[in-house]
Amino acid sequence: MAFQRELNRLAFGLLIGFGLVALAAAYWSVVGPDSILQRPDNPRRVEVEQRIQRGQIYDRQGNLLATSSIDTTGRVTRRYQYDEMASALGYASLRYGVSGAEAAFNPILRGEDIPSDLSQTLMNDWLHRAQIGSDIRLTFDLTIQQAVLDLMAGRRGAAVMLSVPDGAVLSLVSLPSYAPNTLDENWDLLVQDAGKPFFNRVLQGVYQPGAILQTPLLATALLVNYSLDDVTENADQPVKVGDVEFNCLMASSSSTFSLNDAYRFGCPYPFKRLIENLGLDVIQSGFDSLGLNTPATLTGYVDTAVAIITATPSRSSLNRNNYVEGAMGQGGITITPLEMAVLTAAITNAGNAPTPFTLLQIRRPGSDTWLDAPPTMTATPLMTADVARQLQTLMTQAVVEGAAQDALQDELAIGGQAALAYSGSEALTWFIGFVQLDGQRNVVIALVLEDTADTALASQIGGAALAAAYEHLQAISPLPTAGA
Repeated sequence: MAFQRELNRLAFGLLIGFGLVALAAAYWSVVGPDSILQRPDNPRRVEVEQRIQRGQIYDRQGNLLATSSIDTTGRVTRRYQYDEMASALGYASLRYGVSGAEAAFNPILRGEDIPSDLSQTLMNDWLHRAQIGSDIRLTFDLTIQQAVLDLMAGRRGAAVMLSVPDGAVLSLVSLPSYAPNTLDENWDLLVQDAGKPFFNRVLQGVYQPGAILQTPLLATALLVNYSLDDVTENADQPVKVGDVEFNCLMASSSSTFSLNDAYRFGCPYPFKRLIENLGLDVIQSGFDSLGLNTPATLTGYVDTAVAIITATPSRSSLNRNNYVEGAMGQGGITITPLEMAVLTAAITNAGNAPTPFTLLQIRRPGSDTWLDAPPTMTATPLMTADVARQLQTLMTQAVVEGAAQDALQDELAIGGQAALAYSGSEALTWFIGFVQLDGQRNVVIALVLEDTADTALASQIGGAALAAAYEHLQAISPLPTAGA
């Protein structure tokens, strides 16, 4: 009897063991596969990732910018055709993730946005079919991007060009940059590089605006009907802001002139008086109306290097105790190049700021048909059409006969402003400007050069970049844009 009881206990224990094994098998076969696959230490997950065929990326003219090459084992490697596009496209690395356009449109490029039923998903899983993503066509223009890079000649800084009125981003340059095809091998060196090549200066670089705030200051003055014709005596005198002294960028024949002339010559003193006359509340209200409290962004452009290289968020609030210093561009206000490009776009677009965008079209796997991307948001009114027209005139005068005259290009309708700013003891220079393509279309640029006080150089590069964009765009047929 004792022997029989032991056999019964053993049999019962085995039944319980088999039951637990069956339950575990059922769980991991029905409920648990996804959780297993998502474990970072699961080698199958790595294998699946290695076989995903990301869609190709093209520029607006159809130039192939990024593709995926497949080796004999089925492993996929991302390849970039032009290093010049790195700051615009970003990178896609199995080891280090995605950034730039690769991050913004990652679900599309991976094929995760393509609907599929359960049977198709199971069939693909059983047959180990590689996941295939869609191709995308972006607003970037390779020719314009290369022209801007050549003009900046490896300097440290940023430049962004927008098409107006649609808001398409034609060029996005952040320097120094990196070679995306050797990213994995050089990652550690790039992360430690003092030039911060992963830091996208167009989107994340918050700079002291300095005298570039003279443009929104004039817009604010015009919005409250402040006369720009009132003259100031000793208008060419220097202004000390903190530890920095600002002077006129261009000499004038007289020391008595108006705000109009002060903008043309790049003289700070009349703007100091303007700030004092308008007062904190009016200036803050004007800056808020011009969108300086809601910096422009490109949706989805997340740089994985942000955790390594941090940036101070853009701010537009003036401190009551030193609002003059802040409105002079040497206080708490900081801006991005994209922010200034959007403001410049509004000036050329009857006061309406377009929403910047980069996605034009999508082509699904196995298809020859390009599908237009959903349209972007409508333009945001920042100022009246009359204020925008007056600012256009002032910017044109600054190029024709003022401090931004190095931007002048033969027979082109270019307007702009050159400005100096200081970040601590380091100087940086700004140029914002536009060129008219025809009665309806314009191209705008916002450019910043770090570690230089040469505003003439910024104007020269900005004007030449606008001329290059004009010549290129006039030579090709206009393309439909998703944001139009």
